[in-house]
Amino acid sequence: MFSLNLSASLGASPAPVDASFRGVRFDCLKSADSAQRDQAMHEYPYKDGADVEDLGRKARKVSLSAMFWGKDYQSRLRQFVAALDAAGPGELIHPVFGSMPQALVTDYQIHHDADAPDSCTVEVNWVEATPRNPFFAAKKTLPQVDAISSQVDKLRQIAGEAFAKAQGLVATAQGALGRVAALRQQLTATVGQLAKMANQTAAQATDLLSYPQAFVAQAGQLIHSLADWRFGIQLDIGPLPALKAAAELPSATLADWKALRRRVENLPATVRQNIGPFAAGASLSVWSDDQRRIDAMLQLHVSTQLASAAAGIFDGETRKPTLTPPALEEIAGDVRSSLQTSIDQWRAALPPEDAYPLVDGLRTLGQQVQQGAAALIAAKPPLLKRKVDAACSLRQLAHLWYGDSGRAEELLRLNPQLPQPNHLSAGTLVYGYAR
Repeated sequence: MFSLNLSASLGASPAPVDASFRGVRFDCLKSADSAQRDQAMHEYPYKDGADVEDLGRKARKVSLSAMFWGKDYQSRLRQFVAALDAAGPGELIHPVFGSMPQALVTDYQIHHDADAPDSCTVEVNWVEATPRNPFFAAKKTLPQVDAISSQVDKLRQIAGEAFAKAQGLVATAQGALGRVAALRQQLTATVGQLAKMANQTAAQATDLLSYPQAFVAQAGQLIHSLADWRFGIQLDIGPLPALKAAAELPSATLADWKALRRRVENLPATVRQNIGPFAAGASLSVWSDDQRRIDAMLQLHVSTQLASAAAGIFDGETRKPTLTPPALEEIAGDVRSSLQTSIDQWRAALPPEDAYPLVDGLRTLGQQVQQGAAALIAAKPPLLKRKVDAACSLRQLAHLWYGDSGRAEELLRLNPQLPQPNHLSAGTLVYGYAR
């Protein structure tokens, strides 16, 4: 804290300094300003001292001594008191530091002295208010969205290289002709089954065993088509560049997410079970190690597809919020569960030294998805469960709670269980945001 007595000299009377609040000027005799930083202390048993984490500066506090004097001091005092009593923050012109746009009055005291007629002093305490986050998050893209997209591309590249390395070792192994033949047929059959499930025609490759990256690319494209995720994509309409316009598809709902999850759920097991015996060489059977690598590759494409879809949802939520905090938690939980399945399969399919980069990347991706959902949830007001006091409709309830009847659509999204949204009875429990 520092305290500054603004006097002309030690032996002279105080020299007032101009200052104002909400445009009302006053003479300032003394200023005292203070600020404090917040810390979090982490202490551990049997260890001296503590880890101290700086959590930022708390609100700045300002104390000023205002003076009003002269025959008309009472009228100016009334104007100043009216400015102090007004609700909300206002602009304070500090006599030393200048403008403080968001200054909130905490308390004030008015002093009159019989030895000083036609004058008074007012002791006022302000606290600096910082603008809060706008309703339902910022309009800028979440940093986690770009991080998720970058991590997905990186993971697919690492997985493709690890898969190609393992397949190359099988192809060059001594005395494993039967294993090589069975693996070649299994790769071709897997691509064919994925194409069938996606209602597409599989591209004919010369040899998926000799070119494992071709298998990785085809499997990724077919799983992407099978997921059929179109929400959040912008379509260009118009034959010429000058006539093109962006048309956004509707925002994704929780039902859309659940439909996507059902389409790709247990995909590796489904593909494996639907592959029938080979017409030529039915006696050949793929080795369990080879099948585990195929399943792990398919599961990684499923997990990264879910992560990419979640990133698209998070990006859409920053522009047009529609999902509730529980829905965002469910989406993040589904992605993390799928990523954990992928981690387990890669650990079983590859040696530890080859699996580690993939496992570490999958963990990072799961953390990014969780952070993206947490950032969106933190930007929303708290979700409360309130009781309706009297019979009304959702539109009337939105006007009563928020002063905005247009937020009835928001209340309807938060309360799909209501049988008659336009006829709410007294005592009905309704979910709504705190503000």
